[in-house]
Amino acid sequence: MTAPPSAVEPFLCEPAQHERRKDLLAIPQWRQADWQTLFSYAREQRIETGSLLIEKDVSERALYFVTSGVLEVTAVLSNHSLGVIAKVHPGSVVGELSFLDGEPRSAKVWASADSELYRLDFNEYERFADAHPREACNLLFAIGRIVALRLRRTQTRNAR
Repeated sequence: MTAPPSAVEPFLCEPAQHERRKDLLAIPQWRQADWQTLFSYAREQRIETGSLLIEKDVSERALYFVTSGVLEVTAVLSNHSLGVIAKVHPGSVVGELSFLDGEPRSAKVWASADSELYRLDFNEYERFADAHPREACNLLFAIGRIVALRLRRTQTRNAR
């Protein structure tokens, strides 16, 4: 199944847009067809406002691409919520840490608005990488940039 253009649109950012929203999953050399190819390996998913997408400590190796709506990431320590630490908008991803390292989920993620996503399971990523090695490398570097950005934000917040 081919992803509709509206699903791909948030990921087709111009450099100026990327400068305003650094958390976009930017792969400048990718065009609509590249995103549609990636999403053909993923599963479309809808989540309603207030619904939980990711539960902390659950073992699940999947990456979620946000195509519409808004997700909120909540830090949890010893079963106590530390509040919202991030909002994730269309054109970005959640679940990147567990996707990369295979460890249990480190936070809770829920929909603060009705949202549409594409879920890429790790085994489907491997199929994508086998068929499209250059694009798989591009994707991993883009995800790595998001991880680094989020780590720097957390370090800055904790230093205050």
